[in-house]
Amino acid sequence: MFLFSFSLFSLVLFRFVRADDVQPFTSYDNDFVDPDFIAAGIYANTTGGAQETITSWAESLSAWGPWSVTNKTILAPSGNKNDYMSWAPYFWPNCTGVGNTTVLTPQQIWVTCPYIDLDGQFNPDRLTIDNIGEFFNLSDSILYNALAHSFQNKSSSVYSQNIARFVDTWFLNNDTGMNPNLNYAQMERGPTGQVGTHTGVLDLKGMVKIVSGIMSLRKSNSTDWTANMDAAMISWTQRYITWLETNKLGIEECASLNNHGTFCFNQLAALKLLVNDIPGSVNASNTYFNGIYKGQINSTGDQPFEATRTHPYHYRNYNLAAMITSARLLKYADPTSDPWNLTTKDGTTIRDAMNFVMTVNPNTHGEGDDVAEIYPNIAAIASTYGDPNGTYVAFLKAGFPEYAWDADFLWDQPLAGDGVVTTSNSTGSGSGSGSGKSAASTHRGLGVLSAAILALLVGAVVGW
Repeated sequence: MFLFSFSLFSLVLFRFVRADDVQPFTSYDNDFVDPDFIAAGIYANTTGGAQETITSWAESLSAWGPWSVTNKTILAPSGNKNDYMSWAPYFWPNCTGVGNTTVLTPQQIWVTCPYIDLDGQFNPDRLTIDNIGEFFNLSDSILYNALAHSFQNKSSSVYSQNIARFVDTWFLNNDTGMNPNLNYAQMERGPTGQVGTHTGVLDLKGMVKIVSGIMSLRKSNSTDWTANMDAAMISWTQRYITWLETNKLGIEECASLNNHGTFCFNQLAALKLLVNDIPGSVNASNTYFNGIYKGQINSTGDQPFEATRTHPYHYRNYNLAAMITSARLLKYADPTSDPWNLTTKDGTTIRDAMNFVMTVNPNTHGEGDDVAEIYPNIAAIASTYGDPNGTYVAFLKAGFPEYAWDADFLWDQPLAGDGVVTTSNSTGSGSGSGSGKSAASTHRGLGVLSAAILALLVGAVVGW
């Protein structure tokens, strides 16, 4: 299967056409949607637009599955096709001084020339191997299929069947499944770079979405998520957790002070939930909040380790999304906890980080095209902390008037505003603040690409 990989840092909107013109596809950095919330399947009638969007995304993505780690023509140095592999995105070859007398082939360059780090400058040939793109497609598809399944009020649907098929292909099948390690993730290449680096752990940050989807099927007693499949997935995950906690790459990644550490800990916390290790999940989250989190937000609300990057607007939003996910995971695992009001050493909270980013002009560093990254974060913060002065909704309305049609509006509740419409398509009975018209009849068309083109574009959506 041909799948074109397209990367614009972390969060990307793809516009496409279907009969009811739903919201353009969004691949979120990562997010943890409460599996109990999904399994219950009770949604307010103000979320009809988000439900249509989610269903459309699930169907468009699924048309291109299943995905497999074996879908690559270049093997990892182990020679094992089941080993995950990726190349560090910001590393470029410097072939001066290697002594070649003829033009080097790409394959020779990959192993001969020293590679140097050019922060923020993506090397396009990293997509020659696209295990990361396929994994992102997989994680998005599992989350949106799980949500679409919950709209059906059935024990089995095409959406739950999709999830079972995709999980089996990527994780469990002996021929196509991934070995539970990241030994060759984000290889820097060159004569000494034929091994993975700790930054490669970030490649699997989408495991949080996968955990949300799988746990929701488990909790809703879906007949497509069988006891045998659950046991097999737990076994795979336990082996991967062991690798993550004992291999130096996993240890180094979780020790990172910036977004890499945040994503590492919330990946681990989610994996612990999947294997029913609730105390382990709480411990992973508490280790993060009592450790590296303490230095991630300064007294002004800025994030010092992200502010110095080549693309600081992106990285601030990127780590903010990870912090939000970490807080959601801890609150889910330990309902008595209060992660949203945990403070850094400077007395600041996640909300302070959000408020600061809202003051940043993305054009200062030429990041005007990345402004969409802030909107899911604002929705999450507003739904968690409240919005008594309407500041967050006003920001959304100004930059993203169709925010109530985005998928995250389904779980970022309560969140109000003039963008909300009520619809009879909802599974819930809530009374919205909107017009009462059907979602399809009130939404303005947004599509400019067909669903087929969307599927070709969905790929390695990454922020490093």
